[in-house]
Amino acid sequence: MNGKYDPLPVGWPIDYAQPIPTEPLDDVSAAVSHALAHPLSSLPLTELCGPGSHVTLVCAINGHERDAANAVLLPTLLHELRTAGVRDDDITVLIPNALHQPSSDEEKQHSLGDAVMKRYRVVDHDASNQSELDELGSYQGVPLLVNYHAVEADVLIGLDVVEPHYYAGYSGGNKTISIGCAGEATLNEVRTARFLDDRTVHSADSPENLSIAVEREMARRAGLMFVLNAVVDVEGNITAVGAGSPSAVHDALVNVARRYYEVDVPRGDYTIVIAGDGNSKVHTLYHASRAAVVIGLAEPPVLARGGVIILPVQCAEHPSYDVREQQFYDALSGATDMDTVLLQLSQRGIRSGEQRAYMLAQTIINQKYHIITVGSDCVNLARDCGLIGAHTMLEAASLAETIVGRRPRVLMLPHAAHLIPTSRWRPNADAGDEDIYIQPVISDN
Repeated sequence: MNGKYDPLPVGWPIDYAQPIPTEPLDDVSAAVSHALAHPLSSLPLTELCGPGSHVTLVCAINGHERDAANAVLLPTLLHELRTAGVRDDDITVLIPNALHQPSSDEEKQHSLGDAVMKRYRVVDHDASNQSELDELGSYQGVPLLVNYHAVEADVLIGLDVVEPHYYAGYSGGNKTISIGCAGEATLNEVRTARFLDDRTVHSADSPENLSIAVEREMARRAGLMFVLNAVVDVEGNITAVGAGSPSAVHDALVNVARRYYEVDVPRGDYTIVIAGDGNSKVHTLYHASRAAVVIGLAEPPVLARGGVIILPVQCAEHPSYDVREQQFYDALSGATDMDTVLLQLSQRGIRSGEQRAYMLAQTIINQKYHIITVGSDCVNLARDCGLIGAHTMLEAASLAETIVGRRPRVLMLPHAAHLIPTSRWRPNADAGDEDIYIQPVISDN
């Protein structure tokens, strides 16, 4: 193990699943300019807007990948709008916070840059502010409420990265507007049990995904006509960009992102999956739990029924001031078992952050998985949430062996927050007892 964690027991055979090595774009600015000049299934921006056009640019911030993309994509996009003749006063930069807390001035400054903050109007979306929401009817039983800055713009543009979302396919495309700028009633509905129980709703992109269908219809009604999206690797390097029609760009970049993020691992019957190598930037149990949900709900599964997920994480004993985290912890710690978590949340409704608790409970109940968190600072918090807490990796390994036995089949995901493990492997009835371990290959589907 790397980082501050103790090494695992000698003798554990481990498969390491890494993202496929990628080559960063040699000249990102040139690539972005080319994408804007040759948009997919769309006219270029210089023909979509001009002098007098009111433009709303929905720009996602916060996160290593988004900040890296904004540093290059945003200035080039704004230059394109100026070239089209759009005045600075007619451009609004809207931060798509969904149900997250409003971004701080420091966060905006860091992600957007000083020049953007001084030159343009930058506003935060507030999902709970009814006065800022336009009603766009309903779809699939979901009330469609979207920020008026987006809906009432002459030209609505989305800027984001395309990366896995733990239950809604991939971010970017339509999702930047339809989730990031949606009203509270909309967001509460797409996080109800009927969505989270739907087996089409998972981290891998799928045309049958109910969540994606709602996103696309909502963005269409809001008037989203153009996006500039990028694929960014774990080092913050931009490896692909695309501009144009939201669905066309998203489909094209998802094909690129899948080759990077969806790792086809050698087996489908691992008994232990280690989600992180101790070098992760994840510092809360709430954020670490995302990897557990992705692993637990993988289709097809890579972890055998009754297996163990180990989450190395350094976290504080008490939740942060983030409402999502507080409600995640409250949902888990307030229940006597995971069946009660599902029952309580499905009956009273699922608030922001609690969808993660709901899906974590699904993972544990449906597959009988055991989740062990590692970190001396979060042992008590983990146990309060119905998980297993361990102070060190050696302690976690010992606990795992009592569950799955002393000859575990182990998969290590160093970048667990970014990868979707998949497997086409099936057990061979004619095979002997000896385990065969091969290097992971990258899925090409």
